[in-house]
Amino acid sequence: MKTYKLLDADGSTITSETPGTLGGNSKAGIYGRLDCPAANGALSKGYAQHRVFFANEQSAIQAGFRPCGRCMVSEYKEWKSGPEGKEHYPWKTLPE
Repeated sequence: MKTYKLLDADGSTITSETPGTLGGNSKAGIYGRLDCPAANGALSKGYAQHRVFFANEQSAIQAGFRPCGRCMVSEYKEWKSGPEGKEHYPWKTLPE
């Protein structure tokens, strides 16, 4: 049986029989789709050593990651606009 290492909401690594649905950059704190052109283009430049995987978006958000501006455009725009005036703003990392 194949197993996968995923980053959990608390930042710990868990073993799963199901592959992750999202990838992330542990150095930059960004998560996105597995087919993200920005992430896949950076693999040959050393990004692979910082790549982590998440079971779902909620785990990525709870681990303190923010959405990718290239592959998750609507989520990125929501994150970038900040929490002001919103009932629900799940991201811990605020835009600069």
